[in-house]
Amino acid sequence: MLSSRNIYYKWPLLLSLSLFVILLSCTQSGDQLRSDLEQNFLNPPNEAKPRVWWHWMNGNIIQDGIRKDLEWMDRVGIGGFQNFDAAFMTPQLVDERLVYMTPKWKDAFQFTTKLADSLGLEMAIAGSPGWSESGDPWVKPKEAMKKIVWSETRIQGGKPFSGKLPHPPTRTRAYQNMEESGGGLGSTSGA
Repeated sequence: MLSSRNIYYKWPLLLSLSLFVILLSCTQSGDQLRSDLEQNFLNPPNEAKPRVWWHWMNGNIIQDGIRKDLEWMDRVGIGGFQNFDAAFMTPQLVDERLVYMTPKWKDAFQFTTKLADSLGLEMAIAGSPGWSESGDPWVKPKEAMKKIVWSETRIQGGKPFSGKLPHPPTRTRAYQNMEESGGGLGSTSGA
């Protein structure tokens, strides 16, 4: 039979032992959590990997270059890409440009989708050629991308103004230090 004195002395021992077991299990859970975090950091799941913009500039695309780019993306830990077809006065760097939506361009794009899928790369595409649905040969200059223009009139403060403000410029001009092209700002028809 246990005396009250024995229970009194064993209680702290039992409590200490219980706390030790609890702390040990918490430490093991914490160690496992740290291990999982470390492993996921060193080898992140695909949904945690970065994505990149991948521009196809003015038809300067070849199948070997596509393969090398996608294999590199996979090798360095990129999880996917946004394919963006653009031109913006890019000089020709390949023997034959693959003009947007021609049969050869579509073949290159199909090759890209199949290779990206086989490598486990997530692929997204921009919804238009050029720069945001505002450029390509079928877009008339009046419907193409615009730039913000303004006029400036300096007046003396603290007095009513009754003059006429000049209208901002309406003629299409070069953008920053770029020369004006025939298709208007944003045109990708420079092939």
